[in-house]
Amino acid sequence: MPIPESDPRLRLLKTAFVIYYHADLAKARQFLLDFGLSIVQERHGEEIYFAGYSSEPYVYVARQAKPDSEFGGAAYEVESHEELEKASKVADATSIFKLDGPGGGEAVTLTDPAGHKVHLVYGQKQKQPDFPDLEKLTINYEDDKPRKGRFQRFTHRPAPVYRWGHYGVTYPEGNFQEIYDWYTSNLALAPSDIVERDEKPITAFFHIDRNLEHTEHHAFFFKRAKPEQKPVVAHAAFEVHDFDIQQLGHQYLASKGYCSCWGVGRVDLIFPKYCVRRRHEIQEHYADGDLVNSENEVDHVPAGPEALYVWGPPIPETFT
Repeated sequence: MPIPESDPRLRLLKTAFVIYYHADLAKARQFLLDFGLSIVQERHGEEIYFAGYSSEPYVYVARQAKPDSEFGGAAYEVESHEELEKASKVADATSIFKLDGPGGGEAVTLTDPAGHKVHLVYGQKQKQPDFPDLEKLTINYEDDKPRKGRFQRFTHRPAPVYRWGHYGVTYPEGNFQEIYDWYTSNLALAPSDIVERDEKPITAFFHIDRNLEHTEHHAFFFKRAKPEQKPVVAHAAFEVHDFDIQQLGHQYLASKGYCSCWGVGRVDLIFPKYCVRRRHEIQEHYADGDLVNSENEVDHVPAGPEALYVWGPPIPETFT
């Protein structure tokens, strides 16, 4: 059951894609291929569209920066063309424009109070999902061993990316309520968890609100920036098949000389997942995400290491 027709917020269906501007587009191109994405359209030296094996026509747009690398915003698919028309009437919104990438479609771009772009899209032609040969593992436990006489073998390669799942951004201290109100009044996003320090909120995680329909624990989060930090994107996260595929992807990236930002680890508060972050516009692989709906209560959790992970390497200072 979707949200009621009387709800004034822009009605979101799912995440669509992220946009990044790269000072070195060729280097970004190679990293994203090693990360497990595939190229579906390329204008050499200008713009590259990357897809996963899901039905989205693309999930990542890499563009040549002029001059510095920066985040170009994230996109959600909306329910109808009428939602685009509503979006174009939001303060500081663009008019409706056509998308240039694979699958076509139309979009409206909103700008939040800190200057981050939010793109709303409709009418993209979906592609046929191209599921790779990835087995759903049968696990032998200590007291239940259903896998008898069968073996599980793996191939060392990049972790095939399924889709883009969520992203996060930072905001100047003191802007929490303004940012919270902007996202929850304009977009059909609802809080899943809120992290607090000294009884003040510092991080909030939001899922796409489809009422009783379950969606991923968060499609978006924002956190308070450090005093000297400008508003930036924290990371974008891409779903992979399972933990083994994620771990193999981690090893593949390490073999190519990429520097791990944090991971592999299992997150607790946010949702049970395995992640690896690579310091290249910080991207993340994740798997095993929780699903929530309007019946899930919002947790208010004190900040600290236990709010971030169950196991994994020590938490970098940049994540605390």
